[in-house]
Amino acid sequence: MDVLLKKLSKDYKCKVVSLEEFYERLGFSRELLGLIKCVKVWDKVKPKLVVETELNTRFLRVMAYPKVSIIWLNHNSMKILPLVLQSLESFTSIDYPSDRFELIVVDNGSTDGSFERIREFLERRSNLRKKIIRLNKNLGFTGGNNVGFMARDGESKYVLLLNNDAVLLQHGLKTLVEYSEGFEGLGGLQGVILQYGTRLIDSAGDYVDELLRPYRLGADHEYPWILRKPVYVTFTTGAVALYDVEAVLNCVGNKLFLDELFVYYDDIALGLMLWSCGFSSISIPEVVAYHARSSTFRRIGSSSVYFFERNRIATALISNIRYKHMVLLHATRNIVTAMLKTELDVSKIEARALADGLELGKLLRSRGISIDLYKAPVMRVEPENLIHYFTSRHMVTRYREEWAIKNIERLVVEH
Repeated sequence: MDVLLKKLSKDYKCKVVSLEEFYERLGFSRELLGLIKCVKVWDKVKPKLVVETELNTRFLRVMAYPKVSIIWLNHNSMKILPLVLQSLESFTSIDYPSDRFELIVVDNGSTDGSFERIREFLERRSNLRKKIIRLNKNLGFTGGNNVGFMARDGESKYVLLLNNDAVLLQHGLKTLVEYSEGFEGLGGLQGVILQYGTRLIDSAGDYVDELLRPYRLGADHEYPWILRKPVYVTFTTGAVALYDVEAVLNCVGNKLFLDELFVYYDDIALGLMLWSCGFSSISIPEVVAYHARSSTFRRIGSSSVYFFERNRIATALISNIRYKHMVLLHATRNIVTAMLKTELDVSKIEARALADGLELGKLLRSRGISIDLYKAPVMRVEPENLIHYFTSRHMVTRYREEWAIKNIERLVVEH
């Protein structure tokens, strides 16, 4: 699919520009400079950029591909090494100019030998532009990706996150970039991610409700389900997501995520921060990757419960959510429920998550971090439906599914 470059979108007449100006503005390789005569842009069913050559009157359709830094994080992945190597292998066949993207591999202090196997694998792929960074300790999903973000090429317009348990399709990067170039004010973008080896949807974008519970659009439905057009989402899943570098720099600083979150709610907080300062998050209906969800993180066991609940509470405290007290009450309910089931270890984890979440929220607030939840598209929860969050998980799932189906057309991106 060709793309209309916004820089020239209002120019519908053939106009001659100097080769130097054209190169500077669009970033074409210098080999093309001697061929360019004039540029014509028009908008029909799909936008196209056409370059007429001096060699003949034939038109060549070409694209000025912006630079992309791909950040790929690893930590003790030896048990899923075949999947990890398949994820890396997917970069070698990307349908994107090889000089316009780089791969940044960050190893989060692995001790199981996976880093050595990954490095050996990459050293045999001489065609990949790559940076390999090994950290001496585990900085979590947030810290590891932040290191990768800081190591990006200074000319990169976008960064792509890809989990080591996700496999990018050959056209995936190109599709994401082409759509991104067509949207104004974009912060983050994702495509449809399918469950590994199936046609079932893993994520087609994510929403949060007013108790800050995340909902994966389309999860477990067979593709394409109701997905027809690009839609606004609360946040893009960090498993496979493209972020605009300038948007991130404006909203977060020279990093992607809040380091203190470590893991879980990192992409939620980023999406909400982007919306809060005026940048949107969008999901497109094209399949771009497969994902074996939680292949890496399931090994952290009970820690996932702790980080998930702690970070939900901290995020609530730095936001203007109208049910803030309900989030705290819901966390307390989880503690009591675990105690009644004599799951004392779980109740202790939930209690520690509540206490630490309150402290973390205060810390983030003291640093001036705040989120306007209602600048983002969120799943509204009417007061009469709050009871379901305390009594029936099935009813909550049903309520949110019905919300998505009812509101999908309202969320469509008009451009």
